[in-house]
Amino acid sequence: MSDIYPIAVPKWGIEMVEGTITTWNKSPGDPVAKGDEVFEMESDKIVNVWDSPVAGVLRRVLAEPGDAHPVGALLGVIAPADVDDAEIDRFIAGYAGGEAPEVPAEAPPEPPPAAKPAGQTSDAYTRSSPSVRKLADELGVDLSTVTGTGRRGRITDDDVRAAAGGGDDLAGVEVIPLSPTRKTIARRLTEAKQAIPHFYLTAEYELDGLMAHRKTLNDSGATKVSVNDLLVWCVAQALMKEPRVNVNLVGDDIHQFQSAHIAVAIATDDGLYPATIQGAEALSPGGIAEATAALAEKARTGSLTKEDISGGSFTVSNLGMYGISQFTAIINPPMGAILALGKAEPRVVVRDDGQGVATVLTATLSCDHRVIDGAVGAQFLSVLRDVINGL
Repeated sequence: MSDIYPIAVPKWGIEMVEGTITTWNKSPGDPVAKGDEVFEMESDKIVNVWDSPVAGVLRRVLAEPGDAHPVGALLGVIAPADVDDAEIDRFIAGYAGGEAPEVPAEAPPEPPPAAKPAGQTSDAYTRSSPSVRKLADELGVDLSTVTGTGRRGRITDDDVRAAAGGGDDLAGVEVIPLSPTRKTIARRLTEAKQAIPHFYLTAEYELDGLMAHRKTLNDSGATKVSVNDLLVWCVAQALMKEPRVNVNLVGDDIHQFQSAHIAVAIATDDGLYPATIQGAEALSPGGIAEATAALAEKARTGSLTKEDISGGSFTVSNLGMYGISQFTAIINPPMGAILALGKAEPRVVVRDDGQGVATVLTATLSCDHRVIDGAVGAQFLSVLRDVINGL
């Protein structure tokens, strides 16, 4: 069986635990050359392409688009054309590299074009898997009328059920299946909230000096700097002064970074993407603005790379532009902290010479108590105040 090559879920990055097939670029029986792009898989909010390290024929496909499988799970088999089918079946049955998906004893052959039910157009067949088409036939659903919610418009089982009326669904309720990205977000946030001992520290900052500095920058520079850009710049400087919060927890080791690789939470229709500004402490506020704009555009167009969303040492999440005054955020592992920024708004403040009005922002620091003590988190917020006040 040495000529049989298993296609298993690869481990792209230390945090990856599962992946979701989005597209098979080859079909069973297709020849595969070394380096051919065989399938695309979504993991940790980005899509990677699997290039075959061997040549042969794609003899088996065991995972449908839209299905999530753990790292190591068997997805398919590549082997020379002269390898007996029974030998491949034995290989699959004895595969020990991970959790292999259940393989039907006899997979029904694809129906020829003439056997397609009326209304099931070629486009619908292209955007659906055999199991989805079978379900559509059973429920009497015309796939040409179904809008796919999967990657690149793929039609899923849930799309078919929704088109059939949902069976037990409540009247007037739209059933929206979780996208692969949403599934990843849900899993990671649940794990983070359950596994990480969060504690929270809140501080208020007067931003009048920062706002005046921003006006000066925007009056004299070609790149327009937002309040968030300037705050990220301040956070980067504070991390250099208090590096004990600029950490990741990897296994039983604390990785303390010498540079501020700040992940900024970018909101899109598919969810929140923690895209990373590398070496933010060395950038100007205008450089921060340009880097953030470039990452936001890549997030909107689905072109973020693994490097764009990994390697962060600290996260900043800002909901102030949505009118939120204060909130707490869930830590994005393996990072040790995340800073949640609310809306900068006028408030009455008390000073030594009486009362006054200042532009005040509330910031809440979520810390992983395994790697950051309360006093260290408080010291960081104090240092951040000094940086902001120094503008």
